[in-house]
Amino acid sequence: TPVVSYEAESGSASGGNTMVYFFLCWIVLLTLIVALVYVLVECRCRRNQKQQQLQSLPETHDVEVAEPVVAVESRSRKMNYHIGLTILFVGSLFGLVLSIFSIVTCEFAAINESVRLDVDQLSITIYNLGLWKVDVTSNSALSGCVSTDNLPFLDAPYAFAKASAIIAVMFGGIGPLILMCLLTKPGFVGIKVRYLLVCLYVLASLFQLTTLTLFGSMYCNSSLFEESENNCRSGIGSVASVSAALFWMLEVVAAACLPFSL
Repeated sequence: TPVVSYEAESGSASGGNTMVYFFLCWIVLLTLIVALVYVLVECRCRRNQKQQQLQSLPETHDVEVAEPVVAVESRSRKMNYHIGLTILFVGSLFGLVLSIFSIVTCEFAAINESVRLDVDQLSITIYNLGLWKVDVTSNSALSGCVSTDNLPFLDAPYAFAKASAIIAVMFGGIGPLILMCLLTKPGFVGIKVRYLLVCLYVLASLFQLTTLTLFGSMYCNSSLFEESENNCRSGIGSVASVSAALFWMLEVVAAACLPFSL
């Protein structure tokens, strides 16, 4: 059985860098939220304006008189279509990039007190936890950002977090492919496509959030460490994972509400 011990040495993650990264992600997210609200409000205003214009037409409903109203409505629908697809595509790409980044980084969780694992003649000291990589040093050639396969053991919360990250990328990655079809074939949009996008992004956001179960692993569990209530703190990877989940949630609302059809 591996022996877990403390070393009075903190991980290498920088709290300042994490906050800057978090702030930049939120700027993009808030920009997309503002654009989404603008499109929804603009569509409602134009719909009301169209109804008022049609009601003000002569009772004969002269086609020549109604043509300007139809032309304005057509331009408005095209503009909303392109803005809607832009919001969906940009949000989906940011969510996908952040999700992938949370997988490849070694700093998903920073360990407050580095953990040393002694197995037979091998001694491994862990400084930062990643979903699929960890930052370690050892008494052998094993050092730096290495695969989690090099750890002596992984418990259920850690393994579940790893699997959730891959599933989230898979569901979220299908979204941009569908959006590419919408860009090349505008008539491809339908109710079934909307439901498909909503379901994909809902699942992506749920599995993205379940990557946080890594904080329940034995490397962070307080039951193993008498001197600390929690041996892990948020790293840049967990910030990226939560940010990706927020982008996926934005995509759910956008896919369900935006008039991204001609």
